Amino acid sequence: MLKPLSCLPQTVLTLVACLFGAGLSAPGAARAEFPERPITVVVAFAPGGGTDNVARIVARQLTKELNLSVVIENKPGAGGTIGAGFVRRAAPDGYTLLLADPSFAINTGLMPNVGYDIKRDFVAVSTVTRSPLVMSTHPTLPAENLPQLLALAKAKPGTLSYSTPGVGSMPHVSGELLKSLSGVDVLHVPFKGASPAVTNLVAGQVQFTMSAISASKSYIQQNMMRAIATTGAERSSEFPDLPTVAETVPGFNSYFWTALMAPAGTPAPVVEKLNRLLGKVLADEETRASISKAGDTISYQSVEKSAEYVEGEARRWSKLIADVGIKPE
Repeated sequence: MLKPLSCLPQTVLTLVACLFGAGLSAPGAARAEFPERPITVVVAFAPGGGTDNVARIVARQLTKELNLSVVIENKPGAGGTIGAGFVRRAAPDGYTLLLADPSFAINTGLMPNVGYDIKRDFVAVSTVTRSPLVMSTHPTLPAENLPQLLALAKAKPGTLSYSTPGVGSMPHVSGELLKSLSGVDVLHVPFKGASPAVTNLVAGQVQFTMSAISASKSYIQQNMMRAIATTGAERSSEFPDLPTVAETVPGFNSYFWTALMAPAGTPAPVVEKLNRLLGKVLADEETRASISKAGDTISYQSVEKSAEYVEGEARRWSKLIADVGIKPE
């Protein structure tokens, strides 16, 4: 017959209490404060591009702040879906992150079998940068501003062409948005990357382009391209005298952005701590100078606002892709 607890020796009761208490407290005591080991930031493209550059600037500053390694791992291929898929499958512990860019959102509408759902499979840590594109023409084109370019395009439908880094790139969907809102008929000419998209404009193979400021600025300064507008909702600090596209085409805006993403299921305290750490390093003068030199603008937001932005970009571009019928290469 079992004895009631009151009949057990006091030493036994004490031992049971100690063991029970230890069992409850051990997990909390053993759980080290995040982060305790190196963090990997995946870039879904080859080294050397704009997203990779931002990732390396942020990783360098986070390494200094944390006194532990934050390493960049490039996983290029399939338009960025290989890198995104790798992070989606990673342990949701905050140690494997993705520095996403517009392709991350655009691909959800462009590729039928993209392999991830942003809202279901990821959690936003924070947006990092956001910068408008610059719209430029060949200097010999008889159109010195956007109204003149649109008038020329309407007078000669189907004869003007614009270059982009590829189908589904940010410049491509921006060009299709311009066509949709303005009613012009211009030809899209995709190239394999930002550099050939710009150099083919310089060579006169196309009449205009939309590109990252960092890819075009030196050509614009040398008068090898004529900048006519920027694509943001407000004028760019890089080109304050240039009008926005929206000043001629109401409702137009597009940005090249980056955002730090974690796998779904990453604990909220870890995500919030990463957000705070990122906010601290993005406020650092050295970081700000490096980001500005790269032609980007810092865009730090809360976890909630960042999620709204990235998910909103996915919805917005997916609708445009469906409306105009963009198909992957």
